Amino acid sequence: MNKEISSLEAKYNVIKENLSDQVNIMVSDISVLFPELEKSSLYWTISKLVKEGYLKRIRNGLYSLNERKGKSAVYLSETAKTVGTILDSEGYNYFLSGIDVIIKFMQHVPEEYPIILFVEKNSETDIIQLLNKNKITVVKASSVKDFDDEYVYTIMRPNVILYLTDNFDYADSNIALTEKAFIDLFYAITRNAYPMSLQELGKTYSNMIRLGAIDQKKMITISYKRNLQYDIRYIVENKYVSEGAKEIVKYI
Repeated sequence: MNKEISSLEAKYNVIKENLSDQVNIMVSDISVLFPELEKSSLYWTISKLVKEGYLKRIRNGLYSLNERKGKSAVYLSETAKTVGTILDSEGYNYFLSGIDVIIKFMQHVPEEYPIILFVEKNSETDIIQLLNKNKITVVKASSVKDFDDEYVYTIMRPNVILYLTDNFDYADSNIALTEKAFIDLFYAITRNAYPMSLQELGKTYSNMIRLGAIDQKKMITISYKRNLQYDIRYIVENKYVSEGAKEIVKYI
């Protein structure tokens, strides 16, 4: 069994190394990497990779790398990488969220953007001081409302928007799950005037749905943790709402 897992891991690493820049992976993409495998062996290998969680099956013949098996499917900005390295070296609990997690689904990627960082409440002050010491500008999300939005994002130009949490259930290896990242970004845009349009976020969500990259039920579950259940349920379930119901809401 250990040899089988090791063999799968080896094949996964080959796929990851060569195809990590692709959102969708086809059987033909994988077959090119393993020309020695006959068709039956290739399909057996892919089936095992899915079963063991290395690949996610989007639909028949179409796959993606499983984010929970490593960070390869997440394209962190240089700022996010630097912050992660600093916090890892000091042993802090944290996770990165927002654009860094879902950037591969975006149509228009900004050249610069503040990363969204969650840390434990009791480490807030120490982490801010540590990051500032490393020339990383931090603005607490709770303080954004105390300033003019334009001042925060064009004058202060923070590298990090800092949120506090005691819940790390929806993060893996210091990276938020896709569903969590979307919710956190929605919150930042609608509550903290984060510099990204809802139009862009909507297009990103459509891409995630089209590619089978998001679990809508899980997203609704997570939304309750941030008191966004009404917003997120509307986003997820809007297509099921009748025109009559939408019309009535206009007069309520």
